[in-house]
Amino acid sequence: MAQHGKAVVHGGLDVSELRAAGVDPREALDFSASLNPLGAPPGIRRAIARADITNYPDRRSTALVAALAAHLHVPEEQILPGNGSSEIIHLLAQAYLRPGDRFALFAPTFGEYEGACAAAGGRAVRIVAREADGFLWRAEEAVKAVRAARPKLVFLCNPNNPTGVLAGKGFVERVARALPSGSMLVLDEAYIAFAEGAWNALPLVKGGRVAVMRSMTKDYGIAGIRLGYLVAGPPVLARLRPRQPSWSVSGVAQEAGLYALTHGWHVARAKEEVRRAKAYLAGELKRLRLAYQPSSANFLLVKVGDASHIRAQLLKRGMLVRDCASFGLPAYIRIGIRRTADCRRLVAALREVVRHG
Repeated sequence: MAQHGKAVVHGGLDVSELRAAGVDPREALDFSASLNPLGAPPGIRRAIARADITNYPDRRSTALVAALAAHLHVPEEQILPGNGSSEIIHLLAQAYLRPGDRFALFAPTFGEYEGACAAAGGRAVRIVAREADGFLWRAEEAVKAVRAARPKLVFLCNPNNPTGVLAGKGFVERVARALPSGSMLVLDEAYIAFAEGAWNALPLVKGGRVAVMRSMTKDYGIAGIRLGYLVAGPPVLARLRPRQPSWSVSGVAQEAGLYALTHGWHVARAKEEVRRAKAYLAGELKRLRLAYQPSSANFLLVKVGDASHIRAQLLKRGMLVRDCASFGLPAYIRIGIRRTADCRRLVAALREVVRHG
């Protein structure tokens, strides 16, 4: 289990690291974060310039909640916006866990779940997918583990980070039914907007054992404006709201979210670009004889042997990828899907690294 206070590793540009490697941060290509490859919707800067920065923002994000409810076709009372998905993860851990309580993770997966739950005093139960199974979890093992551990909180990233595996509806329903009364299964759908074969998990919220978390940061390419939301039953949100800091979602973030929701076409175009660029990248990885995990998401998990070395060599060439050692996968890197032109540059650098070290 992660220890309280241990830093969680994330992707994204580290300016000091780039400068130490002799790379101009403005010239670097970041494949370590998996965002909308087209960037933010056009015109969003003008929209956020209209935000009222003199007065405190609406603490309930009323207009944004109404827009999300219309967009998702769910009641407003089921929506809680947050300062990115990370804040929501921490709110869930605080609301559901007491010191010594168990929480379950479908691993390997995003480190923030364990970091937040460990800070709340929780004890981890890992349901680990095997490389030999293509990182697919075995349903019978998962159900048995949940029944035996009786966790208060379960996190399932779907599609999963870093493997790209998309769990099906039947699998999710079986896990939810195995939970003890009062426990919660959290589906983190941070990458669902770009997922192939995506299915609608929102109706599962009505059963009271499933909550769905999504990231507008990733969907709309606005990582600099922290914005995510949770869809859950009103009793769940009633446990979270008292723990959420006032004015958690800034006025700028609320304006950005409202604008983004009127630009669904931008996400649709990005999904098509992801499809094209991912197909290109997969073909080139095969030519380089590098094994990769088939992925439903907007990233690929690639087996390179010594991930730390490959990452360092690519960094020198201005390309940043994710070393997956923190996921327990030191032989793998994760490559976020950018525009095809950017992927061509990465392939050229990767070819050079693979051939010459």
